[in-house]
Amino acid sequence: MPKIFGTSLLGILLATVAFFMVGALFYGALFGEQWMASNNLTEATTTAIMENQGLMFWVWALLIPLLQVLGIAYVINHAGASKLLTCIKIGATIAVLFALPVLAYDHLYAGKALMALKIDFGHVLVGYIVASAVLSFFRGKDAIGN
Repeated sequence: MPKIFGTSLLGILLATVAFFMVGALFYGALFGEQWMASNNLTEATTTAIMENQGLMFWVWALLIPLLQVLGIAYVINHAGASKLLTCIKIGATIAVLFALPVLAYDHLYAGKALMALKIDFGHVLVGYIVASAVLSFFRGKDAIGN
């Protein structure tokens, strides 16, 4: 099985699907109504957006978490980490130090509601932790056991 950043391709794909599923849970069952309300969206609006974009909506919906998982895998590989707890710490650190500030731009400059920021960051934090955990199981014997 080919490896990307010291992690098997299967691990990258499974981490991407896991991250995607965290998003589906966050923006569906858990916080979907709160998130839509805090962004002044209706279900009709979000459905229209999805229908307007067609297949490209789903392409981007999977490509965005894939790119983030690749970034996490890169940092984990650069750190030489393979142990579950170390990989989780790296994922959480990336979420706090990189993703949160990027997400905060919308709150600060575009006036996005604080509740939307909290939900978005919760999704990213949990998603990065879950993706990092999945990646840790696919680091192989060559990874340093930190």
